[in-house]
Amino acid sequence: MADGGARQAAIDHLWRLTPANTRRAPYLHCILDAARDPAIYAGLERFRAREQIVSLYQGPTAEELADVAPYLVCLGSNPALFDWIWEEGWGKSWGIFFWSVLSVEGLRTHFRRLTRVKTDDGATLLFRFYDPRVLSAFLPTCDPAQTRELFGPIGHFYTETNDPPGIAEFSHADGVPRRRFLPFP
Repeated sequence: MADGGARQAAIDHLWRLTPANTRRAPYLHCILDAARDPAIYAGLERFRAREQIVSLYQGPTAEELADVAPYLVCLGSNPALFDWIWEEGWGKSWGIFFWSVLSVEGLRTHFRRLTRVKTDDGATLLFRFYDPRVLSAFLPTCDPAQTRELFGPIGHFYTETNDPPGIAEFSHADGVPRRRFLPFP
């Protein structure tokens, strides 16, 4: 995506920047779904030595499915990783963004609990909550207990929107999901 004004608006919204505070805080993270696009895994491999990037899978599954796994990424204050996501993946439903002061390992533990769900007949299914289209559709259907479980240590979730262009911000009050639209100029 080439629009510089939209890019800056995304940065301002995601890092909660104001004219008085233009420093990016280290609490912004994302989960990118490498199953969405082969460019995700290849791109993350380029950043892995310098950034906090961990698979939500572990053990043999993490090795076998490395190129299609969901990855927890600390976006921190380094602009290079976000710039790559913006240029290569914005508008392609690569993943979700969120704020948390919890460590990457603490976040991984929280999110790993959410990756599998049981159906009424006892079957275990993969739950791709990190797909922005899934999160946007699922959150409004959650009861308060489900909402609190999903959010856990997360204050806000963010997903891209394309029509109109902007960001959807999800939060909750007492387990009741809330959605706010943050437009691009």
